[in-house]
Amino acid sequence: MNRVDRLSAILIHLQSKKIVTAKELAQRFDICLRTVYRDIRALEAAGIPIGSEAGRGYYLVEGYHLPPVRFTSEEAGALLLAGKLAGAFTDAKTKRNFDSALYKIRAVLGNEDKAFVSGIEKKIGVFDAAGENMPMENSFIKDIQMALYLKNIMEIHYCSPRANQTTVRKIEPVSLGFYENHWHLIAYCHLRNAYRDFRIDRIKNLSLTDQSFSKTHPSLETVIKKMVEAKNLFEVTVRLKKDSNYEIIKNKCIWGLIGEKDLGDRMEIMLLTDSLPILGKWLLHYGRDVEILSPIELQRVMRQYAAEIARQYMGTE
Repeated sequence: MNRVDRLSAILIHLQSKKIVTAKELAQRFDICLRTVYRDIRALEAAGIPIGSEAGRGYYLVEGYHLPPVRFTSEEAGALLLAGKLAGAFTDAKTKRNFDSALYKIRAVLGNEDKAFVSGIEKKIGVFDAAGENMPMENSFIKDIQMALYLKNIMEIHYCSPRANQTTVRKIEPVSLGFYENHWHLIAYCHLRNAYRDFRIDRIKNLSLTDQSFSKTHPSLETVIKKMVEAKNLFEVTVRLKKDSNYEIIKNKCIWGLIGEKDLGDRMEIMLLTDSLPILGKWLLHYGRDVEILSPIELQRVMRQYAAEIARQYMGTE
């Protein structure tokens, strides 16, 4: 990116937030802090009213507005792709809101860019393994976003698959994330007096209370670490070929991944799990492509599963 384009992008970035740190700009544009300071001075010299607060960052003086921003066809295509993903991986309410925003963006596109978006729109789809679209059944994401912003305590009716029962809980939302093909809400649970991971599709009812919480919760990474430490976990080491299975297993175990070692054509992955039988049953799908190095207990589990499968098909010929 040349300097003129970077200065324009910095100006748009400043307009997108109330306050922006120099470190944030340096990370986004892959430049050093000294270059950030120089670019800010260049924008000020061009007449852009940029304010600053010591120890906080930069901001555009209230009342200053940029003229309408023009999107490139690549940017419009990226937003269209995001819209398709929103339709597949979010609830209906979020999908409607995203579609509404996308129509507003399309309205300001040039004719050539509009033709580009229209031309590819019907040629992009997001489906599950059965070839079907995957919208969520409930519509709680918008309410969760609001609670995260306002720091509202929420009351939820949550169905636990292990206990096979629904409990009413008051929770303080910490973070919303998507992993393992589901949306998850990390929150402090008043019922358990601990941080918990709630799958959004298992929430049967949700309401925002008029109670707010002032407690500043630790970062998402710290919360997850605490949740992991509170469980009775087993450390597992597996060796596998450096192919697509490696990427699948690594992504599936992202929250329990604690290390990996490159062995050339193979990889060793170290991870944590709270259930050796469940992990073993899942790893069995990959057959001889996965080798269990430790613990011995997981090797026994794999032998047991393999023996059960062998017995099932003995004498069938």
